[in-house]
Amino acid sequence: MFHLLKAPDFVSILNLIFGMCAIFFAFSDAFSYAAICLLMAAVADGVDGYVARKTSGGPLGAHIDSLADAISFGVAPALLIYCMSISPISIVFICFYVICGVLRLARYNAFPSKTPKYSGIPITGACVFIASSVILFMGLSHIVTVPYSMEFFYISMFILSLLMISTIPYSKAMKTSTFLVLIFLFATTILSVFIDSVYVLIFPIFLFFILLLYLFSPLLGLVRKKETIDV
Repeated sequence: MFHLLKAPDFVSILNLIFGMCAIFFAFSDAFSYAAICLLMAAVADGVDGYVARKTSGGPLGAHIDSLADAISFGVAPALLIYCMSISPISIVFICFYVICGVLRLARYNAFPSKTPKYSGIPITGACVFIASSVILFMGLSHIVTVPYSMEFFYISMFILSLLMISTIPYSKAMKTSTFLVLIFLFATTILSVFIDSVYVLIFPIFLFFILLLYLFSPLLGLVRKKETIDV
């Protein structure tokens, strides 16, 4: 088996390990740590893609990557939300999320994109939005009472599920500079969990709004295109 594995495959396995750790932390009620593991899995997924572009991949690469993504970005965030709520109604939303995530991965493998755009929001982006939201809400809950937080997560998961299986075009973060900025935001957001200060919340807040902007970026693109046509 090991002679079939190449460098990108080991990074994909690291992604899987972070996803499994997120599940373990979620069932231990360590929700912020679970969210941290999801962000680390997303970093590993990005590094995996970078290494794959710089080196020759193996025959198992695409399969390992998709299976790891299904666990880390599909099952793990869904179980995190379930453990946070422990409500029967959450089962409907998390099951729908996982199903749409798997369908999104299957479509990507069956019909690989040859354009600089994703068809539908990538499952990694959906997971990162959930993870950053958990860290932000957990941080805010130590300062103020956050009303209807679980309702926010239910609605978010439903919208993200629909976006994953949609054909709405989303940009790919292919540039090294963009990836480095995201790593910086991930690192500072993770750091905010361990520093007991209201000021560090600016980092998860900033990451949250960056991701929110990414979710609405196709709509903003349509507006700019319409303005260009009108001119």
